[in-house]
Amino acid sequence: MSALTTDPPEWMLCCDPGLVSGLGILHWTPEGGLERWMSLEGTLAEVGYETRQFLRHHQRESAEVVVERFTITAETAKNSQAPWSLKVCGVVEWLVADLWEVPDPEKVVIYQSPAEAKSLVPNDVLRAAGIWHRGGAGHARDALRHGVYRFATKHRVRDAWEKVLTTTEDT
Repeated sequence: MSALTTDPPEWMLCCDPGLVSGLGILHWTPEGGLERWMSLEGTLAEVGYETRQFLRHHQRESAEVVVERFTITAETAKNSQAPWSLKVCGVVEWLVADLWEVPDPEKVVIYQSPAEAKSLVPNDVLRAAGIWHRGGAGHARDALRHGVYRFATKHRVRDAWEKVLTTTEDT
């Protein structure tokens, strides 16, 4: 993990790797809280391009990269999309190594299991917090979910839940 990153980071790139990958960028400030800067569902090339742009514009000291962990199991080995997820993870790691000049990107890219993010960050939290991605097959929302999960568990930024509580109290 990135020991140089401020706690919490100002910027976070989040990725849900696959044949169609989800990508999100979250921005956090003490004044404005947690916001969705951008999100998309795209190809390996699109994810690579956006990741490169992110890494060029944000320094390791104020940003993190979070990716959904992909593990090959007997079940995923049957899935033709399995190599795509691994390719996306590899591209993200290579870009981190190259543009942030880190010798071991596996120590900088934060991997999280799909279950971690889905259990703590349901759709109503994303919606109420204004971190919702419209359209697509849910991959961008899954990427954003990983970012919100990381902010909440590691950095104790719980803006998303405060907005949910405020919304439900108003009704």
